[in-house]
Amino acid sequence: MSGKATIKSVLSADMVVLSGRPRPGGPPATRTLGLNYIQAPKLGNKDRADEPFAFEARNYLRKLLVGKEVMFRVDYTVPSTGREYGAIFLNQENVAHTLVREGWADVREIRASDAENVDVEALYSYKAEAQAAKRGIWADSASGIRKAHYNLEGDAESFLEKHKGKPLQAIIESIRDGSTVRACLTLPNDEYQYITLMISGIRAPVIRQGIANTEDLVEPFAEEAKFFVESRLLQREVRVILEMVGQNGNNFFGSIQHPAGNIAEALVAQGLAKVADWSITHVTGGPAALRAAERKAQASKVRLWQAHVEKSKGKDNEFDATVARIMTGDTVIVRNAKGQERKLRLSNIKAPMRLAQQKGAEIASFDWEAKEFLRKRLIGKNVHITIDYVKPPSDQFPESTECATVKVGEINVAEQLVLKGLADVIKSREDRSQFYDQLLVAEVKAKEEGKGKHSAKEPPKYKWSDASENAAKAKQFLPFFQRGGRTQAIVEYVANGSRFKLIIPKENCKMTFVLGGVRCPRAAGRPGEKAEPFGAEALDFVARRCQQREVEIEIESLDKTGGFIGSMWLNKTDNVAALLLEEGLASIHSYSADQSKHSGLLYSAERTAKQERKNIWTNEDPNAVQEEEEVDTSKPIKKEYLDVVVSEIVSGGHFYVQVINQNIQGLEKMMADLGIHHKNASSAPESWKPRNGEIVSAKFTEDNQWYRAKVIRSVPESKSVEVLYVDYGNSETIPLTRVVPLPSQFSSLPQQAQEAVLSYVKVPEIKDDYGVEAATRFRDLVGGRQLVGVVEQREHNVMHLTLYDPNVSQDPDRSLNAELVRDGLATVFVKSRYARHPGNQALVSKFQESTALAKRERLNLFEYGDNTADDEDSRY
Repeated sequence: MSGKATIKSVLSADMVVLSGRPRPGGPPATRTLGLNYIQAPKLGNKDRADEPFAFEARNYLRKLLVGKEVMFRVDYTVPSTGREYGAIFLNQENVAHTLVREGWADVREIRASDAENVDVEALYSYKAEAQAAKRGIWADSASGIRKAHYNLEGDAESFLEKHKGKPLQAIIESIRDGSTVRACLTLPNDEYQYITLMISGIRAPVIRQGIANTEDLVEPFAEEAKFFVESRLLQREVRVILEMVGQNGNNFFGSIQHPAGNIAEALVAQGLAKVADWSITHVTGGPAALRAAERKAQASKVRLWQAHVEKSKGKDNEFDATVARIMTGDTVIVRNAKGQERKLRLSNIKAPMRLAQQKGAEIASFDWEAKEFLRKRLIGKNVHITIDYVKPPSDQFPESTECATVKVGEINVAEQLVLKGLADVIKSREDRSQFYDQLLVAEVKAKEEGKGKHSAKEPPKYKWSDASENAAKAKQFLPFFQRGGRTQAIVEYVANGSRFKLIIPKENCKMTFVLGGVRCPRAAGRPGEKAEPFGAEALDFVARRCQQREVEIEIESLDKTGGFIGSMWLNKTDNVAALLLEEGLASIHSYSADQSKHSGLLYSAERTAKQERKNIWTNEDPNAVQEEEEVDTSKPIKKEYLDVVVSEIVSGGHFYVQVINQNIQGLEKMMADLGIHHKNASSAPESWKPRNGEIVSAKFTEDNQWYRAKVIRSVPESKSVEVLYVDYGNSETIPLTRVVPLPSQFSSLPQQAQEAVLSYVKVPEIKDDYGVEAATRFRDLVGGRQLVGVVEQREHNVMHLTLYDPNVSQDPDRSLNAELVRDGLATVFVKSRYARHPGNQALVSKFQESTALAKRERLNLFEYGDNTADDEDSRY
């Protein structure tokens, strides 16, 4: 019998496996053929060692024949074993002759009856030639013995640690299935180690046959996957990179490198293997290529993916949004460009659960850290959302849940959570994040480094007591918070526009907090409950700015239920109550506002909203306002005239003045005495700490002189305080070392700086357009000059002044207020009580004439036209 075949493998230098042509129903047939009339050394196994030169002889024939097409002839079959013997011809040359000539085989005894089928003289001639040349097995300069280990000696983890990540030369000796091979590794010490290698990152269909105590199993496409790998790798030279030890501790996972390409990617792309999550995190070069190959196979619905159906990712699959709230360590609420809110779970991760709840206190651990991690990085930030999949309703989640990847810039927050050990990865074959592999890699890294919940240490515990649990408990906390001044807090929840639930991390407590000085419309608290007008708007306004933000609070008093009343600041400077008042979403609560040290700010903010008729003031009856603020025209105007100097400028229309009287002379003497006192006095006692609102001595930074000052707030993290110099009106933040108690003998003189605003006009704030220009012009008008101030009105310790410079103001129309209007840096308000008095109408008319000139000349505020056309009629 003779024919053509492909050499599938070489068992030894005198025994090969032939492979026929591929068949439609499966892999090609194979047959084992021994080379007739020659004998080569045999390879060993786990029970016996190699014969001398067996590996070298086999290797010679392997390199010569594997994968090549040859002619073969079967001469006879041994009846007892069924083994066939014959000849193989490569390029018409008898391979047996080549082996004998190169010294890799010996000639067996040839019987006379067989002599006619073989060229006996040629074989013995080739043998003599090889012996003379000392080739192959006839060499006397080498032992021909290699050191081979058919079983792993020692610990697999130690072997991996020694060789992990290093490309090792190898020969693939056999293929068990498409993703499992037997490999012979060449170690750096020239020893050989046989291992079972599972290809990292993939799983091919399994073939399990002839294994003791195990039922035979051949999964769909298993034979095809096996043949795919055999035809490309069997007995080929490759490089193997070991990456991890298998679960049973006897095999390894690794990557196979071959010049023709990556076998794992090829298998997956052909639909002959799927990506394996348990090992893909260890793949050298990362998982991206394998995932791309799998997506390609899925799209083509080839082989293993014939029934694949793409899962819906929900509506608006990809969009940008702002994070409105952090619900848990793996769930957020975002607000899109249309203002619509959507609840999202981070794809494929699960944050830790809350530890426990005790009466009057909450206890948390990694769940708090996970939520805080997200809060600090996401709240209020613009993020990019990609919906990865939608979970259908279940017992745990009665509504369908959108699961998404949330990225800030290029940072995947879910991956960062997992890296910190603050979340576990949820394994899934179907529902997956587009960055599923990165999540798996991050989890492996977190476990290796013992991060977060993977640490061997005892989990951290965070415990908060509820300071507002009842009124009695709140009273115990009140003095402590009042002495502490401004306190750092986190807004956990916004109940309505002026009521909050706060966390005070430094003090390990929570509290209910109420904005002082304002009354805010109530929002609907429960389904079916009716909200007050603008209650929902006030809640939304505050929630968007404060929900889960870091704020500062200053406690002033308590309400009847244990809620703490006080002031709240965003970004250290924005008073939340004032923001509400400016938007017309709250009104002044006179009693508490008058008690507040920030009353001037609050009244000014409400005044602005009234002037612009915002929100709650929109539909107010103008006649009702007129009646409420009816001007008594029967009485002549009583004006107060003061000689003043401007000591501090806050903006072009907001400033502090000193009244020129005997007290000013007393101020100069007191300042001199204060400086002398502190030059000779000792520093403040170590136990002394300035309290908010306390009048102290403070050393001004610019001239290093001592002045009287009022403590506005403490800044514990920098060991400093913010102070207002009460005799001049300027403020700054200085170290505690520059603040000492004020001696009693220096407290009798009244505070000389008085807050004031320009009457009849509104000037832009510094932060507004033309605010800097207005402040600069005002400074030029008042700097270094003694002025005359006409007090039009006193409102909550703030004077409304019309300023005159005696050197240039020859008549009542030439006020500095009018100068700012003429320069286009202020607008006119005619609805104030004093502006509506008949006795002031001539002055108001002059202001309006100045406005008209500024508009015609397009000065400053009117540079681009008249965008304040209704100011005179709509304000106040």
